[in-house]
Amino acid sequence: MLKAEKRWLTISLVNLAIVALLGLLLRSKILFPLPGINFGFLLHAHSHFAFTGWVTLCLLTLITYKIVPAGYNSRPVYQWLLGGMLVSAVGMLLSFPFEGYAAVSIVFSTLSILVSYAFAWVLVKHVLSAGVSRPVMILLFSALAALVLSSAGPFTLAYIMASHKAAPVLYRNAIYTYLHLQYNGFFTLGILALFVHDFSSAFNGLAGKHLNRFAIALSVSVLPTLCLSYLWHSPNMAIRIIAIAGCACLAAALTWFIAMLWHAKTAFGNVHPFAKKLGALALISFVLKTAMQVIIVIPAAGNMVFANRPVIIGYLHLIMLGFITLYLLGCLMQQGYFTAEQPAAKAGIIIFTWAIVANEVVLMGQGFSYLLWFSSIVYPWLLWIAAIGLFTGAVVIAAAALRRGSEVLLFKNPGGYKQRDYRPAQHANNRVYTAGNRSQELFE
Repeated sequence: MLKAEKRWLTISLVNLAIVALLGLLLRSKILFPLPGINFGFLLHAHSHFAFTGWVTLCLLTLITYKIVPAGYNSRPVYQWLLGGMLVSAVGMLLSFPFEGYAAVSIVFSTLSILVSYAFAWVLVKHVLSAGVSRPVMILLFSALAALVLSSAGPFTLAYIMASHKAAPVLYRNAIYTYLHLQYNGFFTLGILALFVHDFSSAFNGLAGKHLNRFAIALSVSVLPTLCLSYLWHSPNMAIRIIAIAGCACLAAALTWFIAMLWHAKTAFGNVHPFAKKLGALALISFVLKTAMQVIIVIPAAGNMVFANRPVIIGYLHLIMLGFITLYLLGCLMQQGYFTAEQPAAKAGIIIFTWAIVANEVVLMGQGFSYLLWFSSIVYPWLLWIAAIGLFTGAVVIAAAALRRGSEVLLFKNPGGYKQRDYRPAQHANNRVYTAGNRSQELFE
């Protein structure tokens, strides 16, 4: 792992702890007065910094150093682009809590959009020279296209605020468009591009056929399923038909995804045991979120979801935390970013994972309680406790990242400490990680 890659990943993990802190403050604001804190402003800071400072920075770092050829990713342009993304994230972190959407925060959010345009352009040029597999290219280029298109949401919001027009439908549609293209577009497709790239040598024969179909169907589904986000305001038949077509693509993609994993299951034997558990939870979250998308097209289910804020928040957290964040943490564990000398990293991830599960269970329970016209003061307190768990786990992870030492793993045995090489072996653009004698691993 290159020094520059380690630096950006460490910064990303520190940012994750800051995101968790903001989330805890939001949950605390619901229960306690906390004078001087504007909930709406802080919510903007939380979401923008989570998107830019954590997920986008970490995901683009991994794409840069895992998929882009070595001769290209060492160029200074990537340091400038990653630096620009970080500056825009910090700028939004320091401005949104105090002014909301105003001059300074808009400048930094616009900067993040412009940097994403430049990043997409540079990545496309260099990845075309990488010789990556066709499914990886389809998923990655579709992810970058969604990233660029998602900027239509913020620009529409800027127009609404600048024109001072009351347009509640357009306002919500702009937000839903941005969230959909980020969550179900850039984040999801980017993570899956990394997943397919890391295990590309395993997808041969029938698994390879399923993979090609999956990559195409999932990528094609992004735009038509955007119409799912417009079903909340009595859409016309054309929007519903497009949404149904998108859900059909999603259902087919999910079927091919499961079939692909089944036929390639032997390839995951060399995955680090702890990373495998995180990856399994992440992929289960992906299956659940995809199934939920398909169900929303049913009118009764769609009306229930769009009128139920806890379910919407639970769905967004399922993607952001259950799928994206757990996969990124598993990826870092698999690649040896966290070493066996750092049991604190494992402890932090375990705390963080259980807090994610608790958060999802409470949110969904709260959502179903609303359907039964039942509410309880217990739910905000349970969500506050889950937020404390997320913050605690994230802080431990960030501390482990900052203390991270040598890349050489040490394994304890009766004769003392024995060094074991955990470097990746290259197999046709795929990184397969082996540690050998797995019974002696500290993470086992």
